Amino acid sequence: MAIAQKIALALVLLCLVCDVVLCQQTGSNSSSSSSDADVAESRTFGHHFLRRMSFAVVPGAFVVGVITTLLAALTVVSMKGLGVGVILLVLAIGQMLSRALPVQAAAAYVAPPAPVPVVYSHSHTQQPVWLEKEW
Repeated sequence: MAIAQKIALALVLLCLVCDVVLCQQTGSNSSSSSSDADVAESRTFGHHFLRRMSFAVVPGAFVVGVITTLLAALTVVSMKGLGVGVILLVLAIGQMLSRALPVQAAAAYVAPPAPVPVVYSHSHTQQPVWLEKEW
């Protein structure tokens, strides 16, 4: 209960201080009625502000468009690099699997190689010499 009473007392004091400040401002504003004519149009958010903002919209839209285009190009290049990386990863995994798994060779008949004839000749006028050689 003590904490709730302290919070309530603090809120009451805050309201009292705000009322005092508001009363002082109201009293000073009523005494200076000549300055009310100077504040007829807001300098910050009046007609001129809207005109300035309408001139600033076009360059702002251009900058946003350029940034969007650059981000799109960066995304495309990144996706291309990611695709190449995935392809290389799949190839590397396939290579590791092919080396790790045992090879099951089919028992096929392997014939000895046939002798290969070798043609030996020095010039075009002589007949070529055929040599049989087993490799």
